[in-house]
Amino acid sequence: MRQKSYHIHQAALLMRTQHTGVLSTHSLSMQGYPFGSVMPFLMTQSGDLIVYASDIAQHSRNMKQHNKVSLCVYDNQQSDSQASARITILGTSEVDAVNAELQAQYMAVFPQAKAYVEAHDFRFYIISTQRVRYIGGFGEIYWFSQDEWQSHMFDLASSAPGAIEHMHEDHGDALALIVAKQLKRPISKDSVTMLTCFSHGFHYACPAQETNADKSVHVGFIPFSQPISKDHGLRHAMVILTKHARTDSTPEIQSDDSAGDKAQNIQQLTPTTKVV
Repeated sequence: MRQKSYHIHQAALLMRTQHTGVLSTHSLSMQGYPFGSVMPFLMTQSGDLIVYASDIAQHSRNMKQHNKVSLCVYDNQQSDSQASARITILGTSEVDAVNAELQAQYMAVFPQAKAYVEAHDFRFYIISTQRVRYIGGFGEIYWFSQDEWQSHMFDLASSAPGAIEHMHEDHGDALALIVAKQLKRPISKDSVTMLTCFSHGFHYACPAQETNADKSVHVGFIPFSQPISKDHGLRHAMVILTKHARTDSTPEIQSDDSAGDKAQNIQQLTPTTKVV
């Protein structure tokens, strides 16, 4: 069970660090055939998926007629995709079922999508995860049930806004240091923004280049060394990242069998609110 828990954690990290997958829907014009589309996505606190699609797109038409879909994700930075980790989420899609808070999170991670708000009738879909297929490498092949998947998603929805605000107001230097370590270039505290906070890590935004003459934005994800759980609080996770950034060392990524415990109490950062 502990080994499976480890692989669920690794699968969740893959979904957090990658932002584009291949969405497969049921073709309307070619009955019985799958229809694949490249699709940006964001995984929610509970392990479901959010996608933003135009009504005129074929995959949207397909989903409205048949809501059973899958999303395949792999690390596109790896030279051998057959030897690296990949995951397929099987789920059911529902249009116009994404609340304003999740929509804001999606737009923060995909700022380019803001240009589509008034164009081509783009709408949000939520894909409720039903089953997960994960291949971590040779011989590491697993099916995860909905319960197994969701039990490893410690929900930070209530504490994340306050944590983000606190990091911006009181720990901007530490946040910039953590991001600078990942990007291997200097980052000023005024130029980095914490966008999200999940049990596995957080998204951030900063200038795409050090000079950034074209004002382009880079969005990335930084994993915690251990997933948030009732025994491993958010404050502790950020302290570990900051410590390793200051000592120029890299924390070992670990799994935690207790990561999915549905505890009501978590060691939180100072609670205030801000949606970036």
